[in-house]
Amino acid sequence: MSDQRELFHPTTWQRIIGVVWDGARKDPVERRLLLRLDVGILIYQILSFIIQCIDTNNVTNAYVSGMKEDLQLYGNELNYFSTAIYVGYVIGCIPAQFILYKMRPSTFIPICNIIWGVLVMCLGAVSHAWHIYIIRFLIGLCEAVCYPAFTMIVSSWYKPDELAKRMVIYDASTAIGAMCAGYIQAGVYHSMNGRYGLAGWKWQFIVDGLISLPVGMLGFYCIPDFPKNTRVRWLNDKQRELCIQRMDEVGRKGQKKMTRKRFWKIFTTFNVYPFLITYSIYITNGFNYMNLWLESLGTYSIEMINILPTIGYAIAFVGTFIYAMVSDTTGWRWQSLMVAIAFNFLGNLLLALWDIPFGLKFFAYLCPNFGQPIWGLLVTWSSELFPDDAELRGLLPAIGNTIWYGLNSFVPILAFPMQDAPHFPVGYWISSAFLLTMAIGVVTMLIGNYVELRKKAVFVNKYGVTIATEDADDSASVSSSAFQQPGMQYELTHLKKTQSRNNTD
Repeated sequence: MSDQRELFHPTTWQRIIGVVWDGARKDPVERRLLLRLDVGILIYQILSFIIQCIDTNNVTNAYVSGMKEDLQLYGNELNYFSTAIYVGYVIGCIPAQFILYKMRPSTFIPICNIIWGVLVMCLGAVSHAWHIYIIRFLIGLCEAVCYPAFTMIVSSWYKPDELAKRMVIYDASTAIGAMCAGYIQAGVYHSMNGRYGLAGWKWQFIVDGLISLPVGMLGFYCIPDFPKNTRVRWLNDKQRELCIQRMDEVGRKGQKKMTRKRFWKIFTTFNVYPFLITYSIYITNGFNYMNLWLESLGTYSIEMINILPTIGYAIAFVGTFIYAMVSDTTGWRWQSLMVAIAFNFLGNLLLALWDIPFGLKFFAYLCPNFGQPIWGLLVTWSSELFPDDAELRGLLPAIGNTIWYGLNSFVPILAFPMQDAPHFPVGYWISSAFLLTMAIGVVTMLIGNYVELRKKAVFVNKYGVTIATEDADDSASVSSSAFQQPGMQYELTHLKKTQSRNNTD
């Protein structure tokens, strides 16, 4: 099987199409495997993230669709609703990750998905703000497992030149979910408002919860766990062996027991800290209050207030895959990140200035959507910075999410008080400062990785992944072509010098 793969040479058209989706340039055996992985993993991942986004953000749509008036929410309750779910995330993220070390993701994730679907339906019966606080806290606990778990799973099945496209699925799904939330609320409000004595915003919660339940059930079948312990029916024995071989080729290790010593050793790794800073302070994507601005103009219907922001989500969906294609094809990880950060910074800076023409302000609300896939690109890059530790690849986003949701539990209340809506004179300046800090974090990670390469006996294989010399396998990629990529010659020279010094000693 390995010989057949090495003899395969894609045609020019296969290479061109492979830029868009890499399976086209693979040999037939690997192409069929990738198709199965994409159908099995990505379809459920996309559906799950869309549902999660809808179930997380629907409270904002409900707020501008009658909930504010029905429940007399004339204070800062909308921010408190966000705080409630963020507190649930903070408490749930890291414990959920440790549960995954003991329990299969294919069991734990669907159970959480089903539970939060039921809880969302319960929001249709609330009569007081406190009911929403409690229910959204519990929803946050259940949703906390998803992103870190899928980060760990996806990075355990795909090669570096395939990874960014799959990692940014979360960002694309978030855009789709936000779009769906707007369209669902507009449709439900128009057709169901007052039906059986229930307001349209209550029907939205019921419909959202009902959609979540079959998606959760699908997870029991689709989630494959990891290559060395998978038991899914949609992979045969030869395909499982090929999956293990593919990960061995790129030097990406599987699961290891998470001991107390290993856990604390994580915090002695330099690049962990700039990663966590960069990951956790990307809180600006949750502060796009375009619908509140549109509502304040008094010229748009409730349906249009819910629909117009979906323009930005459509931009985010398309832009996400453009970033991913460029990143996978060229290997530009940190460069793509910096471009995405720049778009976010520009949008927040314009909103901070505020007194700008209507068209420019409309653009400012949409601009951060051009830089949507920051998390996906960052996690993709981290899988190459930490290729030898599957648990770390899942734990880092879990820790980052804990910090992120912790910040989101109070930053919106302080920086974006609803009394100032739609103009927040302090909030968008704070967001701009956070984005500058993120840019510094990316540069620090780049420098830290360079320093680590100089300290260790490593080389970069033909997939662009840094491999420790003791973990190298001749079949893994030690070939002259492995070092013909730009920037790889240093690692080859460093490896030779290190080996020579060791032999002398």
